[in-house]
Amino acid sequence: MRTLAVPILLVFGVAMSSFPVVAQDLPTIYLYVNDLTTPGTLLSDEFNALEDLCYQVDSLTSAEIAILVVNTTQPWGIDTFAARTFSANGIGKAGRDNGVLLVVSTDERAWRFEVGYGLEGILNDALVGRIGRDNLTPALQSGDFFEGIYDATYVAGSEIVSRYDGGSANPEPSLLVLDWKAVAVVVIVFLAISIVTRGRSFLWIGALFNLYRRGGFGGGRTGGGGARGKF
Repeated sequence: MRTLAVPILLVFGVAMSSFPVVAQDLPTIYLYVNDLTTPGTLLSDEFNALEDLCYQVDSLTSAEIAILVVNTTQPWGIDTFAARTFSANGIGKAGRDNGVLLVVSTDERAWRFEVGYGLEGILNDALVGRIGRDNLTPALQSGDFFEGIYDATYVAGSEIVSRYDGGSANPEPSLLVLDWKAVAVVVIVFLAISIVTRGRSFLWIGALFNLYRRGGFGGGRTGGGGARGKF
């Protein structure tokens, strides 16, 4: 077994070394819900309910709603953190800039809506502030994060569906995309194991199911509009 383990480990080392890990100050987030808290804030069924809600808004209008729950937004503070995270992840469709980011910080007991250029006429500062105060603040104060986030997302999504005209036909949201770095690593390892095991590499076929990751956002821009609150 050791004679097999050595080349396999070497292949892993070479493959992974070609993809250096870079520490990111801002989180990379995906369609649509991202709970980065430790311990997690949302249960799996709550996570799925929010994902379904955001997916429906995207399917009907092309607008992308991103939900991000974190322990803290420091060192920036929630306003700067939300704006930079929005821009870094390109929430909303490119050319339509129709994204919305809802950030909830559990340790700082704060929330913020960040709204893209294309939706500012619908989700203006006064409206998203009222949505947050009416739905987020009371629920979060009582510790019901899911209820607050869901209700606020539902109200904001309803405004988008009823008032936003995205223009041309809306493409079907792509929720899963191939992770090409993972593909390259698996192919290299698969070939190496095939050589050292004389073709008996079928046990590694299960790795193919791990090559997909959740899709990213469409490349929109933030407009700097939004509102924040405490709970």
